[in-house]
Amino acid sequence: MKELKANCPFCSLACPLILRGGEREPIFTAESIMTVDWDKSEDSKFGGSICARGNAVAEFLTHPRRVNYPFILGERSTISAVVAETAKNLEDIMKESGGEAIGVLLGENLTNEEAALAVNFAHGVLHTSNIALFAPDDTPLFRAYLARDFSKVKPAGPKPAGDRVVALIIGDSFTEHPCTAKNVLSGKYGSRGSEVIVVSPEVSHTAWFANRHLRCRPGGETAVVAGLLKAAAEKAKAPLTPELDALISGMDWSELERLGGVSRGAITGAAGSMLGAAKVTTYISNIFARISACGLAFSFAEALTSLCPGERAFVPQFVQQNTWGIYSVLAAAGKSDCLEKLAKSELKALVALGLDLFSVYPAAPVERAMRERRFTVTTQFFWNQTADRANVVIPAASLMEKKGTVSPAFGEDLVRDEVMPPLAGAVTAGNFLLMLAKEMGAELAPVAKPARRTDRSASADGVADEWSGYCASMKELDSANAVLIPWSEAVHAADGSITRNFYWSEITCPDAMLMISEEIAARYRLKDGDRADVSTAGAEIVLPVRVTKKLEGAVAAATIHFPAVRKLFPLKLDAAGGIVLGPVPVRLSRQSGK
Repeated sequence: MKELKANCPFCSLACPLILRGGEREPIFTAESIMTVDWDKSEDSKFGGSICARGNAVAEFLTHPRRVNYPFILGERSTISAVVAETAKNLEDIMKESGGEAIGVLLGENLTNEEAALAVNFAHGVLHTSNIALFAPDDTPLFRAYLARDFSKVKPAGPKPAGDRVVALIIGDSFTEHPCTAKNVLSGKYGSRGSEVIVVSPEVSHTAWFANRHLRCRPGGETAVVAGLLKAAAEKAKAPLTPELDALISGMDWSELERLGGVSRGAITGAAGSMLGAAKVTTYISNIFARISACGLAFSFAEALTSLCPGERAFVPQFVQQNTWGIYSVLAAAGKSDCLEKLAKSELKALVALGLDLFSVYPAAPVERAMRERRFTVTTQFFWNQTADRANVVIPAASLMEKKGTVSPAFGEDLVRDEVMPPLAGAVTAGNFLLMLAKEMGAELAPVAKPARRTDRSASADGVADEWSGYCASMKELDSANAVLIPWSEAVHAADGSITRNFYWSEITCPDAMLMISEEIAARYRLKDGDRADVSTAGAEIVLPVRVTKKLEGAVAAATIHFPAVRKLFPLKLDAAGGIVLGPVPVRLSRQSGK
């Protein structure tokens, strides 16, 4: 490979980039050096930009710690041996307990075609319905997208005159999706009176640039967006859908202020600014447990954006690049209660493709399931806790090392036709499944055009019940002495399973950290460098402390790209078997001694 136009795999922006060299020869020569550059072509997304994580693509693709041999029980093996070992164990479990005792968990490092092949393998070879995407950061957005469509809410009047631009950002988009800043800030400084409105409980990288920072209480983003929608609908005297109209009009302003922690005046002022703008772009950027009821926040934000009379765009930003593509393939295949069975330890074997379970969500039930005696086969980039507990480990090829389709946004499909060869020894998930099926006496064929469910429901049924559930969850935080929220670091992507191995991140953010407000520091007599016992209903850990003015009140935050921190958020499933996340009450104490 001398030069390859590609797309960064680390977040859903899929920024275009160019790889040069990179033959990955065993002898260090000019031809073997890999470099990465941004794509400066005229039609390049974001005008040619890559963030610090994108700059590390070359390091990732040539990383000396990448797994490049298969393993059985920690011992180096061959691909034929691990395929035979996996087939034998799965066949034994099927004979003893049936196919429904096997679960297939998918992470985002699969193409749409590989996801469809995994469905065929689960249904046709294993005879199990237990197949699920394990991506708690993103799946609430997808469920909301398919369940109800508020994009048909009509704009409240003609387009306003002028060229004023407003960006509404829910979350910390500049940290999770740094190249977003290029578009947002060019709009802010491009015309007189343009604004950036940010909804977040902390002074984040994004909030630093806000003209209006609607600083909510932890988990209050959904209530603030509901208030923005209510204020906009009242001011414009514009109708919403019947179900949404009934819910929003019935909301009490004092309750919205209490739930969201932002005054009615601040909310109505921001809504008025959006209604008067010639162009409005709304971004919702979620990461693990940031936004309580983030699916509901998604729906309110979509309806609010549709109500604005100016040119408008609604941009949900996913944490992982191809979670939407995989989710839509699985949605077309039918409902599964795989996650519920995993939580209840009902599965006797796990096939985990494209994810590090202990980085994604090492909640107590997941950890217990992995510790119990069961057969587990997994594909991995790096050796980690999941690999430690697995019977069979397959070296994984990345999205940049295999052909196929990914769907980084609703309505956007990115086809990778030209890719670099996989790292020596790495195997694509699709090829592994084809080999495994053949070993088990079945013939599977690659899936060229996967069936996907992308159509949306016109009904808004359940939105009122979801709002009631959100209100109840927020009341649980009212009596908490302190509340824990996730903290995102720009050097890490998603769950950190890849970026924790990068040289730069090992220097700037090598371990989890507890950020606390000055109020909490005074209450618990904590200072920078102390170590604190951090306890929630999910787990208890010890973290080093950093006091910051970016937080206020009884709020603490911990870097979410580390398994120990994710474990603090207990596993809850709703009636449909989906994972429910949000800020949690936390107990803090100063650890005695050093």
